[in-house]
Amino acid sequence: MSTPVASDAPTTAGFPSLPLHRRSLPAAIRLTSIPTERPPPSRRSKAPLPPGSGSLAAASDAASTPGSSSTTATATPSSTTSRSPSSGGNGSAPSPPRRPEPPATIPLAALEILPDGTVSARHVQKADVALELSLNLRDLRVVDPTFRNESPVILARPTALVIHLVHVRVLVTASRVLLFDPHNPAVAALTPRLRARLLDAAHPLPFEMRALEAVLVDVCSGIREEVARLKPKVHAALQVMSKEGKFGGRGVTDGLDALLPLEMALNELAGSVGMVRTALNEVLMSDEDMSDMYLSWKAATGKERSVDQHDEIEMMVEGYLKQVDAVVYDLGRLLRAVKTTENVTQIRLDASRNRILRLEVFLNLGAVSVGSAACFAGLFGMNLLSGLEEDPYAFWVVSAASAGVAVAVFRSVLLYLRWKRIFS
Repeated sequence: MSTPVASDAPTTAGFPSLPLHRRSLPAAIRLTSIPTERPPPSRRSKAPLPPGSGSLAAASDAASTPGSSSTTATATPSSTTSRSPSSGGNGSAPSPPRRPEPPATIPLAALEILPDGTVSARHVQKADVALELSLNLRDLRVVDPTFRNESPVILARPTALVIHLVHVRVLVTASRVLLFDPHNPAVAALTPRLRARLLDAAHPLPFEMRALEAVLVDVCSGIREEVARLKPKVHAALQVMSKEGKFGGRGVTDGLDALLPLEMALNELAGSVGMVRTALNEVLMSDEDMSDMYLSWKAATGKERSVDQHDEIEMMVEGYLKQVDAVVYDLGRLLRAVKTTENVTQIRLDASRNRILRLEVFLNLGAVSVGSAACFAGLFGMNLLSGLEEDPYAFWVVSAASAGVAVAVFRSVLLYLRWKRIFS
């Protein structure tokens, strides 16, 4: 137990000096004033002071030295702060690296169309639009052109319609239309037609339904034009491949080369049309979504529409769904024709391959027969005396026997193959 020793130091600022214990401080701490800057430690220098020892030494120095002020104890933190790791060698803090801009803050190019026909180019933030219309950011993902793998969908929200169908990405409210990706040629061609439909005052449907109808008209007409463009090319390629006279020649090869990209285009178009059909079916399957599409009625009355009051929107969507079904049927017919032609072509190629194999079998049988007949020539060609060298009829007899053996071998092998049903 250490014995307290009274200090002779006077009181400072009204605080009495506290007794110090002899063994309360580590032996490594010297009761001296701490310099503001310390030289860099050498190889033989002692270990640095433990954390907090500087303040303890300053406090003990101030307590043991009469008349000393508290300036020494308070100077240590300032000197430590000036040597903080965040400051550089010249005292200036390095600037933090510039972070990339998050996707939610990237502005989206859009065309704003008002009910009076005014069209203006804008750059909007998804976060601002979502906050203004009380939408989720995931709802606006379908209208962002940077997301190319989003499926076609029609989202009905209390304040807006979020539409993505093939190339059209549009946000419709009761008082304006935001048409995204305006640099797309298909979207640029849609803009005047959409504006003309919105300015049609004699149209019985409200503003948002006219915008939706303009989008559906453009999508349906676009897929019909694409089918009309591909159909004659597909028929021409199929006609070339189905001609009997040109089969196996250059025409079939050209037809196959032309049919492959056409089949890929048909499959891609069928996938897009199928997703549009699914989006329209999902709208018709939800009464709540169809009733939420009456944005102008809700803005005028301030009330929610009943879930069974959606006759206009249901009839409109059903009409365009029938057009999409007709396009799906045409695409199915073209794809079935392509598959049938490919199967027939494969069968005809197999038949040609079988004929080639038949000819190869005949040639192999002939080679075996001739080889068996050549054995007689090898026997009589040896330098041995058989007694038939001077016979005037020996040559003809041996030749006839060789031919007979060749024919017998050929016929016997052929009959065996037919008996085993290997060769017809």
